[in-house]
Amino acid sequence: MDEMAVANLDARIQHAMFRTKRVREFQCRFPPIEPRDSELLPRIGWSQIERQLRSLAGPDFERAAWETEVLRVSARMNPPELFYRELLTLAWSLIDGVRAPSLTEVGMD
Repeated sequence: MDEMAVANLDARIQHAMFRTKRVREFQCRFPPIEPRDSELLPRIGWSQIERQLRSLAGPDFERAAWETEVLRVSARMNPPELFYRELLTLAWSLIDGVRAPSLTEVGMD
């Protein structure tokens, strides 16, 4: 393996460790709760989420598309409540016109 491949592998391992730690910290702060049927959210697809985020983004349309893809990838690995937190944070940032803060910046309160 050359030096770049080793550095890339190290970076990927560090990122995976960071994501795992982040999910664990979130679940400690917000232990999973099984919702009752009456509390379930309406069904919605990615195309509807993306359409609404792009609408909220206004002139920041390109960032909304990129951020939606990042959100989509992270949704596969994150607990549902963490996904919704990130979706709400992204929506807020698009409305406010600033980059979405990370969970560490927000403090998960």
